[in-house]
Amino acid sequence: MLHILEKTKNGTTISNPDEMTLEVLRQFDVAQNLADEWVLSRDARIRLAISAASRGVDIERIVNTLTWKDFEGLVAAILEKNGFSCIESLRRRGDSHDEGMEIDVIGVRDRRVIAVDAKMWASRTGKASALRQAAERQAERTRQLALDLNILRKKMPTLAPGPYDLYPVLVTWLVEDVVFHLGVPVVPVFKLNSFIVELPVYEEQVVSYRGELPPQ
Repeated sequence: MLHILEKTKNGTTISNPDEMTLEVLRQFDVAQNLADEWVLSRDARIRLAISAASRGVDIERIVNTLTWKDFEGLVAAILEKNGFSCIESLRRRGDSHDEGMEIDVIGVRDRRVIAVDAKMWASRTGKASALRQAAERQAERTRQLALDLNILRKKMPTLAPGPYDLYPVLVTWLVEDVVFHLGVPVVPVFKLNSFIVELPVYEEQVVSYRGELPPQ
């Protein structure tokens, strides 16, 4: 699995795979193109990464085979599995009045908005303070988004007017359990599904921001 992920990190195809690689490609329903190359979609790469981790492959080795977009896609896929509508890479350009803003993944379900900063850091060394700083920055981005939900409506035109509760979340490979920094949950990616399912349990611990989307 790692071999396949490594081979497709900077491209999407594999040619002339050996028998072991071929078996894995077929197991994950990877299709061939007209040139007899095996073409891996981002979804297939994400499924391979999840499967490798579930089999005990070292997380840092998996991370080194992924791209930032793969990681964001993994987060979005988990949110979508739980009934959220998602967008990736929400950006607002800065100007002389407002600072620029970027949120990696946003999921919306009913009146709840999850704003995720996806940190695909591989090494744990020296990352504790960096994670705390990243959590603080994500809280500020989420607060800014709550003040102007029209930014989100540009990407999600069907978003209904009215109040929304926005939750900043940091998702990473680097922690083994859900931890909190100033009310911002730092969630290991392979516990993101259970965190979303159990969000009502965590709600009193999680900082949130109320935003109002005006009628168009």
